[in-house]
Amino acid sequence: MPLSPDIELEELLELLVQRFGPDRSLGEVYATSYALRMTREGRELSLSDIARATGLPKQNLSRWLAYQVSIGQANTKTSADDARRQEIGVTDPVWAFRHLERTAEIFGCELQMPRPR
Repeated sequence: MPLSPDIELEELLELLVQRFGPDRSLGEVYATSYALRMTREGRELSLSDIARATGLPKQNLSRWLAYQVSIGQANTKTSADDARRQEIGVTDPVWAFRHLERTAEIFGCELQMPRPR
């Protein structure tokens, strides 16, 4: 028997709170999903890239990135092309992917497993 939409929504929200904590926003989940896709595609990315692609404010993304770095899921390095640009690296895309996989299931879509770099 399929789940009702309200139960699916509750499961999704519970999953997001468990993964990202009660202080994280849906925008941060969006940023994480985008960063993982860019990682899967082998692209380099910065905070500005994520802000431009998602429409999220850089200030909010800066807090999101600080949190990701604090839990060991991201790192930053100065770009070789532009010293003002900080490139973002996802330290363990497979770990992060697993947390988004259940969300995708709830929405009825599939994610591609990230390739190791």
